[in-house]
Amino acid sequence: MLQLVFVLAAALAAAMPLTTSLKYKIPTAMLKVMLEDDSCISPSGFEIEGFGLFAPGPNNTASPRIDFTFVDVATNINTPCHYNTSSVNVGPAGLTPRWACDNNIVSFIWEDDTVTVIEKACPQDNQPGTVGFEASGSVTPDLTCYKTDTNSTDGDGITCSSNQQEIDAPFTSLQPTPP
Repeated sequence: MLQLVFVLAAALAAAMPLTTSLKYKIPTAMLKVMLEDDSCISPSGFEIEGFGLFAPGPNNTASPRIDFTFVDVATNINTPCHYNTSSVNVGPAGLTPRWACDNNIVSFIWEDDTVTVIEKACPQDNQPGTVGFEASGSVTPDLTCYKTDTNSTDGDGITCSSNQQEIDAPFTSLQPTPP
């Protein structure tokens, strides 16, 4: 088995340049997929653009929300991502809720002031026996927040926006997609 791993790694290196900036180990099963599919690109980094959120005050019935744009230049994905009270959890049952981006290859988690993005790697058909993979990485935006009042567009609450228009970050994990 170990010999197979070395053969796969050598073949992959010969077939496509593998960046040394990856912050995760590529699983053996993913190496096989990358060898079989020239269009399969291992995600290395992403960008969060225009991150903002709104939390309504205690007497405000407006929806809390999160908005940003996810960009992965390597895989050519540029998609808006949103959360509000009508958002549906698209994550596996029993795990931390995930919220969909407009491109369903990407989802995100907002927890403890950190946004974790999840991108399906080498998206595959959901054929029986096919293993899917997902890359993930997290950022904690440096936010400027201010209180809004009842006369504002959203009403009473807190509005926050990132101090950086663009936040670059690496993917730090590549794992099989949870069932």
